Amino acid sequence: MLRSPHRRPRTTALTLLCAAALALVGGVAQVAATAAPAAAVSPGQVLYSPNLAQNPAGTAGYPRAIRVDNDGSTAQTMLATFARGGVGPATVLPVYRSTNGGTSWTQVSTISSNTPGWDLEAPTLYEVPRSIPGLNAGDILAAGTAWDVGNYTAQKVEVFRSTDRGSTWTYLSSCTQTSGLPNTWGHGIWEPTFLVTDDNALACFISDERPANSATNNQVIGHYTSTNGGQTWSSTMTVDVSFPADNLRRPGMQTFAALPNGDFLMSYEMCRDATDPDHACEVYVKRSADGSSWGAAGDAGTLVQTTDGRELLHTPYISWVPGGGPNGTVLLSGQRVVAGPTGSKTVLAESGTVLFANTNLGTGAWTEASTPVTVNPTGGYAAGVASCPGYSTPAVPREDGTSYLYLAATWLGTGNQCEVRFGIGALPGPTGAVVGPGGKCLDVDTNTAVDGRAAQLWTCGTATGQHWAVGADGTLRAFGRCLDVDANGTANFTKVQLWDCNGSGAQQWRPQANGSLLNPQSGRCLDVPQGNTADGTDLQIYDCNGLATQVWSLPGSPTGPIVGPAAAGMCVDVDTNTATSGNVVQVWTCSGVPGQQWEMRADGTVRAFGKCLDVVGNGTANFTKVQLWDCNGVGGQTWVPQTNGALRNPQSGRCLDAPNGVSTAGTDLQIYDCNGAAAQQWRVAV
Repeated sequence: MLRSPHRRPRTTALTLLCAAALALVGGVAQVAATAAPAAAVSPGQVLYSPNLAQNPAGTAGYPRAIRVDNDGSTAQTMLATFARGGVGPATVLPVYRSTNGGTSWTQVSTISSNTPGWDLEAPTLYEVPRSIPGLNAGDILAAGTAWDVGNYTAQKVEVFRSTDRGSTWTYLSSCTQTSGLPNTWGHGIWEPTFLVTDDNALACFISDERPANSATNNQVIGHYTSTNGGQTWSSTMTVDVSFPADNLRRPGMQTFAALPNGDFLMSYEMCRDATDPDHACEVYVKRSADGSSWGAAGDAGTLVQTTDGRELLHTPYISWVPGGGPNGTVLLSGQRVVAGPTGSKTVLAESGTVLFANTNLGTGAWTEASTPVTVNPTGGYAAGVASCPGYSTPAVPREDGTSYLYLAATWLGTGNQCEVRFGIGALPGPTGAVVGPGGKCLDVDTNTAVDGRAAQLWTCGTATGQHWAVGADGTLRAFGRCLDVDANGTANFTKVQLWDCNGSGAQQWRPQANGSLLNPQSGRCLDVPQGNTADGTDLQIYDCNGLATQVWSLPGSPTGPIVGPAAAGMCVDVDTNTATSGNVVQVWTCSGVPGQQWEMRADGTVRAFGKCLDVVGNGTANFTKVQLWDCNGVGGQTWVPQTNGALRNPQSGRCLDAPNGVSTAGTDLQIYDCNGAAAQQWRVAV
């Protein structure tokens, strides 16, 4: 992704990277964090930061991470890396391992270029998903662009393999390389990524500037293939995205997500030569049925946008998480959020605090969701502006299927130097319009993500400031920020606003059976003053009164896994993950499948697949099993969360229970006398 003086300056490891201080335990670097829900402003935890007193040029960035699914372990294993520069003679890729889903990390190895004295940067990590010729399921591949930074005469995309979860690495090959070229811009090989295609070949995708392969293109995206596990590669590159009729178009920075329908979704940036890079590089997605055939190379795919025309700019990263709906959720990050045409972009206030989400396999409009790490400032490309902050920020699904690890480079406050931070994010809840009195919508004044903007009533439209996510944590979020009672107030007539999510009681809202939205801290409801439904009416809290001025229709109810019992970390699950009435309800390993996504309705029902958590036979006796059943209004389908974590069925007076406290996968659940024991403690969406 090299940039000429008229292109976006390419950020090398020595100018791009970022991190934070490490504690050395027994000579091994370790870092730890406490998992927390995503917030609009969150610093995250430091994975690595250079010691600038010892290494004034130290920097880190271009983070990458994977979840390791085929390691034969019950641990929630993840691996992470980044390019570390300015520390030692060459840029290298430190490798970190987590065994608890990304909440703490230990450095286990370092990958250096196979070419003595060369730098290795722009890394990728990939777990081989199934055994193919030359590779076994669970093998880990790493790659990066190897070169003597600043010397453009020769480069390699070096490929490495680990068979022990990243502890040691063996050089395999170079999937492509250059030599003997002029020491000038314009023939770089950048940003490798891997896929195993449906025909069991290994594909190595790159962003390619070489005139020999793309005579009329500024840069193309293409791939080489290997049929022997990366030992050798095809001699020619298959071009996947290129625009020979427009030599200013510059696609690159490709990443991939495997979708549940078998398709693959590619994200990439579409930069444009001879255009200010701060006003170009929009993000597109393109899909393939098999991972190797991406349609006509000149088909750009689809520009990623919200309903009101917001776009991501620069360095996208795409992933898919099982939770969030029947099709799961596609997450897509970018360096900035912008609006406006190519060449005249406006950077928007939510930049660095949100990513985009889509629950329709990447088709249609996208919405904004908060990230667990805030990047402020975001990277830019004007003279004197650091480009490393937020440069390619991966969101990697965790094993529970409803949360993700997020890695981001953040600025160290000097030069173009960054550190790498991480956090655990939660998927957004059901997202859409909150419709209130007069058919008007809950709206953020001026449609901007600025703290203190009034929450008001406005004619419903396409504005992102009218797209509210109903969080499983009791929040309502737009622009990744929270609906908030001003100054944490509790009195009648206190106004409501948009504010950074901070966990306070002023940001908690509970849908009621009569359609009102209760703020539990104040005991008051979201209210339209004096029933005034004119556009621009600022909203308030007021005594809950059941009047039409307090009736709101949400895009959905709080939805998420029911986790327990107590600290067991299992999920309440519909047997076979199918919507058949009579399927038993059990505990099972959390994975985010639809049969673990429970909607907590204001009418007291708890629903998956649109059906109800039901006491078999509408029974009331101890030991009566629970099941999935058509919702029919009987008492055996009503559940009330208790302050001690229990789910009480009022008709029977008994609680949802794991028999004898057993939390083994496949244990059928029942009702039993409420006793406050661990077997009856569940964490639910609120």
